[in-house]
Amino acid sequence: MRFLKKYTQVFELGFQTALEYRLNFLISLISAAYPIFIQSFLWTAIYASSSGGVVYGYTYRQMIAYTFLAGLVSRIVRTGFEYDIMDDVKNGKFSRFLVQPLGYFPYRLSNYLGQKLPNLGMILGILAVVLIGLNAFWGVSLEAMRILAFLGALALAVALNFLIFYCFSAIAFWVVEIGFLFEGIRIVTVLLSGGIFPLDVFGPRFVQVMSLLPFKYTVNYPINVLNGQVAPDQIAPGLLIQLIWIGAFLLIANLLWRVGSRRYVAVGG
Repeated sequence: MRFLKKYTQVFELGFQTALEYRLNFLISLISAAYPIFIQSFLWTAIYASSSGGVVYGYTYRQMIAYTFLAGLVSRIVRTGFEYDIMDDVKNGKFSRFLVQPLGYFPYRLSNYLGQKLPNLGMILGILAVVLIGLNAFWGVSLEAMRILAFLGALALAVALNFLIFYCFSAIAFWVVEIGFLFEGIRIVTVLLSGGIFPLDVFGPRFVQVMSLLPFKYTVNYPINVLNGQVAPDQIAPGLLIQLIWIGAFLLIANLLWRVGSRRYVAVGG
């Protein structure tokens, strides 16, 4: 119980921090709407000049739905704690976790979930409105089974993306100034995950390669589960792949942080 109490307090601290900066989050959410509308106008122009009505395997309605869902799902799985980890390592704050009975991984996970919860409720509310609107005005089918599978895939996507960036954060043990690198990694992972365009835009061979990598399963896969692009018999295998990658990154994270901790030298105050 004492073990859980420590991390419950960390969770509450993260929750309070998110509430303090809720205006910043709201502004960032509004700013994230601009790329969605720009892409919607772009796809509208592309489909207007297309004679077949289907582009890259998506109808116009499916593509617009994907664009809106990608913007929201990308926000849900987004991290940001990597900059805090960089600060901990760079300024010597990581030292306290070496002497106190507080694990760094559960600490970061608890804090991340606490900060994620208020924002998650807001985004899921917007997502529900978008889905209801797509169903009411465009007739986009929303099957109960697919919604449940989507929520399960989304939860696993959040866990997977957390672990991916937790592993990338270990670079801080070897490189002092890596803030610029994190932003570059974020842009690449958003692109490879399908957070900007569906991966099918880049061709079938690219999709095959991405199916072997974890990034697709953080954004593209959950969305395609919901919009019907993933066949019913392929949903369970996709969820299994997500679980396999989560297990793999847990092992990678443990290895990286164990090696990195040996290199750590407290240089801050």
